[in-house]
Amino acid sequence: MTLLPVLLAVLVFPPAPAPGEHEGGAEASELGAHLEAHPAAAAPDLYKFLHQAVFGPGHAIPNRGAAARYLVSELEGLGPPLPGEARCERLGGEPGLVRVNLRPFLVGNGDTAGLVEAFVATANEVHGDQSKMVSALAQAASAVRSTGRGDLAGELEKLGDKLASADFPAIHHSEAYREAYRPAYRVIAEERAKRAGWCSVATRSF
Repeated sequence: MTLLPVLLAVLVFPPAPAPGEHEGGAEASELGAHLEAHPAAAAPDLYKFLHQAVFGPGHAIPNRGAAARYLVSELEGLGPPLPGEARCERLGGEPGLVRVNLRPFLVGNGDTAGLVEAFVATANEVHGDQSKMVSALAQAASAVRSTGRGDLAGELEKLGDKLASADFPAIHHSEAYREAYRPAYRVIAEERAKRAGWCSVATRSF
């Protein structure tokens, strides 16, 4: 049996938390599909995935005008969708969040102003919980380790411990991830994205 299907099984169906524990499964449960679609993902990319699921996109919005200008600038520099690039990717979280990938969004003539509004609204609605981030990191590391990828699990744990002392800041994708996938997306509440038609079909990539 290959490693990734095992990882999918563990992450998509995480064990129920003990009474009184904060659930991290909602955030970790989508990570198996992410790893399947992005095998070059490193510890910073797994951390970023979980961070966005827990805390949303608020760190990326200094103000509405800046968010709009940055989006327009980014869209102007994008090429066509990458092979197999999904319209959306689920992050999990509560409320549920997705990454709306900008290349498919642009090809589909997406509403740029509507995306900015949804982006800002999501940032105002999702504020995160540090204890939930701790739980999500622990579940993700345990699941990765159970596949035999102890090196990656250890790197994620070390990174999580380091960043916990700084109250879990947002970080950038790894250089390898950027080179392999050229990430360009906005984190949006799943229900908002579905209502707008950006994620009108199942958003899982498996």
